[in-house]
Amino acid sequence: MTGDGDRFEVRLRRMRSPSGARKVEGFFRKVSKGARKLGRGGGRGRSQRSAARTQFYRRVLVKVRVIRMDPKGRLAQKLHLNYVERDGTGPDGEPSRLYDRHGPDADKQAFLERGAEDRHQFRIILSPEDAGELSSLTEFTRDLTSQMERDLGTRLDWVAVDHYDTGQPHTHLIVSGKRDDGHDLVIPRDYISRGLRERAQALVELELGPVPETDGRARMARMVGQARFTEIDRALFRRARESVVDLSEPHRPGDGWRRQIERMRLGKLQGMALAEPLGKGRWRLVDHAETDLRRMGERGDIIKAMHRAMRDKGVARTLDAGAIFDPASEGARPVTGVILDKGVADDVNDRAFIVVDGHRGRPVHVVVGGEDRLASLETGRIVTVAPPNRDPRRADHVIAEIAAANEGRYSSALHMAHDKSARPEFVAAHIRRLEALRRAGHATRASDGSWRVPEDYLDRAGDYEKAAALRRPVEIRVHSSLRLAQMQSAMGATWLDEHLRDFDDAGAVHGFAGEVEAARIARRQFLMQQGLINREHGRLPQSVLDRLEAHDLKDAGDALAETLGKPYAPAPAAGRVRGIYTQAIERPSGRYAVIERTRDFTLVPWRDVMDRNLGKSVSGLIRDGGISWTLTRGRGIG
Repeated sequence: MTGDGDRFEVRLRRMRSPSGARKVEGFFRKVSKGARKLGRGGGRGRSQRSAARTQFYRRVLVKVRVIRMDPKGRLAQKLHLNYVERDGTGPDGEPSRLYDRHGPDADKQAFLERGAEDRHQFRIILSPEDAGELSSLTEFTRDLTSQMERDLGTRLDWVAVDHYDTGQPHTHLIVSGKRDDGHDLVIPRDYISRGLRERAQALVELELGPVPETDGRARMARMVGQARFTEIDRALFRRARESVVDLSEPHRPGDGWRRQIERMRLGKLQGMALAEPLGKGRWRLVDHAETDLRRMGERGDIIKAMHRAMRDKGVARTLDAGAIFDPASEGARPVTGVILDKGVADDVNDRAFIVVDGHRGRPVHVVVGGEDRLASLETGRIVTVAPPNRDPRRADHVIAEIAAANEGRYSSALHMAHDKSARPEFVAAHIRRLEALRRAGHATRASDGSWRVPEDYLDRAGDYEKAAALRRPVEIRVHSSLRLAQMQSAMGATWLDEHLRDFDDAGAVHGFAGEVEAARIARRQFLMQQGLINREHGRLPQSVLDRLEAHDLKDAGDALAETLGKPYAPAPAAGRVRGIYTQAIERPSGRYAVIERTRDFTLVPWRDVMDRNLGKSVSGLIRDGGISWTLTRGRGIG
């Protein structure tokens, strides 16, 4: 079978044992069979049958995510492996170790190279509820992957890491997207959604045996008061008819304890304003109950993670209502501070976070989007996080205005005719914006190079921004690669110098703000020692910032000149810059792009849009302290 038309999806039948020799007959199935036999042969049959109906399973959380291995996916997978193999996630805070079928210390680089041509790969999280009781989480994972190979009919290429840094030990399993015959590995949907979890639960049950009924009842009783979406809630919502749960209906013999737990849980939900009694054993669940419960659980997990991060960093802060940064809330404001911690809150939905100790001494938890955004967000760095734009951009209003005046058409010529003062670089930025919206289906490019702009273009542009905000829920500006202590004696225009320029004695002096105040005093003393300022200086003059940046770039240029074999030429204060964008470098003054030309090279402020043009010819116009870039067709250094 080589063509896509020959593909088929396997439907799972009864699950087999890990040995493949017999069906898995769970402990509770055996108990049920024995109870039925006793029921047919003795006077206590009814009570035995009732007891057999109460089954508690060894639960295993299994989450599967398919990663498309395009260039972005390959980079994301590399970052993911680096993340899961980080220090402090092993037992007793030891470094975590990547392993495979052969043993510990699997070769990460070799695995990445073998999967370089994969169409896709699988990220799987395995979290047995009773992981702490298993003799070895590693051996459990190896047994499960062996069973997967028998089920899927192929040898798998995989690596895994066990994590013990949360309250629930779990495993990150990464599986290559190729079968042993070289074809793409396709895992049936039923196996992903159900079969893999059943296999994992059967293995845990095989080792630990069934959950005693007393333990199962105690586990459910502990859920009654939890401020999160629980197993009890799931059963209540499943039973509800038009949001009404009727507990007056007869229950099965032996299930009275379960009915009592459900009544107690509904009473707790009433206290949370998520349920209301209707009388005679009937309750109404509010429409947003499930959403609110899930948010409560997420908030509780976040607060625990923040307490853990602050404890590990030795930071004493009080958490308040603003501890979770909500960019969608009305009045959300940017927060500047130092990164205390970072991580992935949800591997399946690719939700990463950072914990920022804000400048007013208030730590905040910030969901930043996908795991790939963590690469440049190192702990100790100073950042500003802000709500993203959710409205049409200024360029969208200009495009819509020109199109409305020209029967729904837009072009460079029409723009120049509409605005005689528009520079070519300004018009080119509007064309790039239309290209982005065209890829999302919101604009059409005609064969003559002009554009057809729909009447509802501004609504579409707003929808485009809202969708982008879901992927990147906050805007993040990394102020420097330096830590605060390093800025005190750096020969460059640092973030700390910006604060000296806008010096203000008022404000908080505790927490991170207090650390900044102490660093500003040390920085001022250093600048006086260097002869750059005197004691009478209040605010730092812009001329001093310019001298610091020039000194920084000269040091960087001299170091790069030896590597590149050509001299450094400072960029002009205004004018055109052309060349090949070959790399980005971190300096005390910020991040800079290296622009190579035939005989020399220069350094200019880096912008994130440039990374899409790495290795390509670029042309930029410097004016008014900024630079606007265009991509040219040539690739040679000129």
